[in-house]
Amino acid sequence: MDKILGLLLLVLYITAIVGLAAGVTFAVVKIFPTERKPKKPDEPDSSSGSGDSGGSLFRKSKRASA
Repeated sequence: MDKILGLLLLVLYITAIVGLAAGVTFAVVKIFPTERKPKKPDEPDSSSGSGDSGGSLFRKSKRASA
């Protein structure tokens, strides 16, 4: 009987931990929701006309271009 009670308490403990994690996750998602639409850039990138190869993977940093 002692082993059965110990297993039952272990199951209750695991259930409580999983429930607490789910509750915290739900609260964080409700408090800090993500944006559904990504922000549009302020001005279009005009690096293709500056003599570079137009398919550059990374943008130049502002310090390097200024």
